[in-house]
Amino acid sequence: MEKKLKQIKLPQLFIEHFYVGVAITLFYLLLAEQIIKMGYPGFLVLLIAEMVILAPLVGLHFSIKARMKEIKIKNLINYTEKISLKRFLFWTFIGIAGCILIYVPLYPVGQFLRANVFGWLPEWYFNPSYGTDNMRLLANVFLMGIFIDGIVGPVCEEFFFRGYLLPRMTWLKNWAPVINGTLFGVYHFWQPHNILGTMAVGIIISYIVWKNKNVYLGIAIHCAINLLGALGGYMAVLEGVIIGR
Repeated sequence: MEKKLKQIKLPQLFIEHFYVGVAITLFYLLLAEQIIKMGYPGFLVLLIAEMVILAPLVGLHFSIKARMKEIKIKNLINYTEKISLKRFLFWTFIGIAGCILIYVPLYPVGQFLRANVFGWLPEWYFNPSYGTDNMRLLANVFLMGIFIDGIVGPVCEEFFFRGYLLPRMTWLKNWAPVINGTLFGVYHFWQPHNILGTMAVGIIISYIVWKNKNVYLGIAIHCAINLLGALGGYMAVLEGVIIGR
């Protein structure tokens, strides 16, 4: 099955990894200041982008490809091999632990880059609470984030990056998960200071999916990480504390 897939070569590989991220970032840049002027945090724009940019573009991409190939959309998703529950839980735990262990020490690096490399960007580009001091409003926005950024976004990204793109990169052999994960990290143009962290997390998830040929592992790991972050942000806001990205 894997060898029969039409491979994605350069430069199409970069285009398909990046165009959704470019669209999300443009949406953020165009609307964030308007939303902030209305008294809402700029972070709300990113949540909206996941619903009106990320999900629809991924769906449209699959719809067009499926129509061109005259197949069902579900047949575009590869790496769906069945694995035992024990193996699924084991690799999910390894993935979550690995992502946390590698991201935590890279967080200060991101803050350094934010201050010394990307300091020219506006504060709202980094501060999810920028635009309002209404903690109740912030709590409601972060509550939305638990569902949108914790489930909707990761599911769409995993089906697209690891279920669709990664299986079509086998011409890169053992480098496929490394390059896929790296490009996934760069795709997050709206948080450039965290590029090393998102690249590292992307490589770990890509490798686990690639090794097990199971995209659902990627979904489980990605959702778990984002849910932990979203829940942590929500609980912090309830305590009157804001955690920056």
